Amino acid sequence: MRARVVLVVLSALLALGACTGTSRSSSCSGGVCSISLSGEQTVEVEIGSLERDLRVSAITPTAVTVSARGDSATLAPGGSAPVAGLLVRVDAIEGRDVELNVTRA
Repeated sequence: MRARVVLVVLSALLALGACTGTSRSSSCSGGVCSISLSGEQTVEVEIGSLERDLRVSAITPTAVTVSARGDSATLAPGGSAPVAGLLVRVDAIEGRDVELNVTRA
């Protein structure tokens, strides 16, 4: 009986983890990085010799906060701002999914 309870609890935790996980895909070409991600996370951005860890947080239906090296901006879809030498544009927000376009500032 105890083994069954442990198995049920572990199954529930695994299911919860699958629902709250993060994912991302990115591609950089010609000085432009396109980033699609799900959930708050940090993404390494490398454009030429410029490397930054870009933190994506506080995802709401109307805005997302991006930060790097102590610099931050809260952007609505279609908005852009310089953040630590990067120019970050939010292309879309849908639920926990965010699409960004990043270039050098």
